[in-house]
This record gives sequence, C-alpha cells and structure tokens, in this order.
Amino acid sequence: MIEELKEVYGPKCSAINVNGELQKINRPSRQMKLCEAVNYSFNVPIQVGRDTISCPGARRNMGFDRDDKKLSYTISMNTGIPLKIVKKSLDSVPVMDEGINHLNVGVTHVMEEWISVDLFVFYLAPRQVTEMMCRLARHGIRPHIADNSLLSVCGSVITRSYRDRKATISFGCLESRRDGGVEDGEVIVGIPAEMAHYVLDQ
Repeated sequence: MIEELKEVYGPKCSAINVNGELQKINRPSRQMKLCEAVNYSFNVPIQVGRDTISCPGARRNMGFDRDDKKLSYTISMNTGIPLKIVKKSLDSVPVMDEGINHLNVGVTHVMEEWISVDLFVFYLAPRQVTEMMCRLARHGIRPHIADNSLLSVCGSVITRSYRDRKATISFGCLESRRDGGVEDGEVIVGIPAEMAHYVLDQ
C-alpha cells in the first residue's frame, strides 16, 4: 500500500506500525523527536520508542511520561503562549493507551508482507489535502482538524489517527517545522490504515 500512496501523494508519506517486531530495522544511536523520526523515515525506516524519543510532548503523547503541568509550563515559556491557554490546548491532545513500547516508522512495501501498518502520515501541499479530503468525503469520512499548533505530528496526527481511528489534519507546530522537516506550504495529515484504499479511489 505504501508504494501506491507515494505514487499518488509523493515521497513524504510514512507507514507506521505500533509495537510490531522487526529484526531488520534501523534503531537510532541518539535520542530524537518523533517528528524528526517521521521526516527521517521518508527515506529510511526507523524504530523509536521509550529510550529514543526525546521530545517531552511526544513522550507525553506516547504515554511514556505524564506531567502535563510541567509540560504546559515548558511550552508556555518556549512559545510565549499564556499558561492557561497551553493547559487548555493540551487537554484536547490525546494520549496513547497504555502498552505502547515502540513505533516502526517508515515501514516499506517489503516489510508490509510480514507486519501490519496501523496508520499513514503525510506531509502534503494544500491542493493534495483537498484531493484526499474529497476522496474521504465520498465515503462519508470527515477529518478532524487540530485546533491548536501544539504537539502536531506526535499528538494531533499520530496519536489521534491511531487511538481514535480518525483522519486528522494539522498545520504543524514550531518544533515540527524546525526539526521535523515540515516545509512552508506543507500540511500534516494522518489516516488510519483502513482508510488508505479510500484515498486512492479515483
């Protein structure tokens, strides 16, 4: 499926598996942000988890650490957004259910033969988003649009697409545009794996 999606939507598409066992996959030699891993995975598959995800926001969304008070304060200090607004926004960003150990990010078409894909993440131009949303609408699917600019790839897209099984659109956060490879003119989209054939419909 990943190759068909890339043919239609371009190379910035990553297939993600949650907790699956893969013998031959890159494991980072340093800690990295989850959005950084997604960007890396457009070219090379990578496994990241509790020991390798460094971003406090991503660790919160994966369920590894949960101190929303401290995270809210950190985000507020780094962005200048009032603490009250950060706390309210953070409450709307979902957290993975317990039991998440690692993510295989960038599952290839060869890997798809023996491991299931749980969701897909895309970095898309607005025109491509329009096309994808029209295809989903034909099947009665309305995407969730993230209403804030916090924890975009890790929380608003990956976590919501996996946990809530919803197509999700995010305009990115400062970190994803700085460290996660989200370029000007790109929007982040996540879809559960079971919706993939819908976005290939003509």
